[in-house]
Amino acid sequence: MTRAILLLGLLGLAIDLGCARPIEVIVYSKTSWYRHPEIARINGYLATLGAKHDINVSITESADELSARNLQNYDLILFNNATNLGESLTVEERKPVIQWFKKGGGIMVMHAGIVQNGTWPELIEIAGCDFHGDSEFMEARFLVDPKAEGDPILAGKSKEFRYTADWLNFDKSVTGLPGVEVLLRLDEKSYVPVRDHPSYTEMKPMGDDHPICWRRNMGDGRYFYTGLGHDIKSIDTPFGRAHLLAAIRWTAGRTK
Repeated sequence: MTRAILLLGLLGLAIDLGCARPIEVIVYSKTSWYRHPEIARINGYLATLGAKHDINVSITESADELSARNLQNYDLILFNNATNLGESLTVEERKPVIQWFKKGGGIMVMHAGIVQNGTWPELIEIAGCDFHGDSEFMEARFLVDPKAEGDPILAGKSKEFRYTADWLNFDKSVTGLPGVEVLLRLDEKSYVPVRDHPSYTEMKPMGDDHPICWRRNMGDGRYFYTGLGHDIKSIDTPFGRAHLLAAIRWTAGRTK
């Protein structure tokens, strides 16, 4: 009894001192379309980065790990370049994810994790858009949304800055959708938005409003998308590391 009282006392002290439990992340990276060659390396990178910042990262490509019972152990799902999930997850396997999100879960998506090509309508609705082509790996100019300046996810950047990766286009802009805050847009004048590819002949640039990083409060759920994550070199930078850590914390509900 004395030991139990002592443990409860220590727990109360930890809460008083603001010692929150670690953030629990499940990274899911199964693909059913194009598979980025560095998915495994990115998974390992996320686990190492998390271990340094009180974030526990579990990695899987098993649909069993997305069950309602298992998801209750996590603060967020991180879809690492997980393409066309509607072709690898059955309707029944997808349901717990959406239900968990609606009850207050967080979904974070890196790079091609937003590429569903119509295969998972509920996830596309949450994101606000779907994939519609991409660029070559090249430098582009990021434009910071004025309302977002000072947000930790921008890692001290303001106004505009340049960054190198390959950049996705979408079938529509998410600007103005309920609950959406656009943090970063691409200046399409600074790069070639649609690469020369046989299957891209009907694809066009998005124009002046090209979001590449946004977050969304949707009911009790939290959704975050970043265009970064094609490979390690696109995220293993001072900006990339700070950006991902702040995004994880927001998606996990650990910031206001």
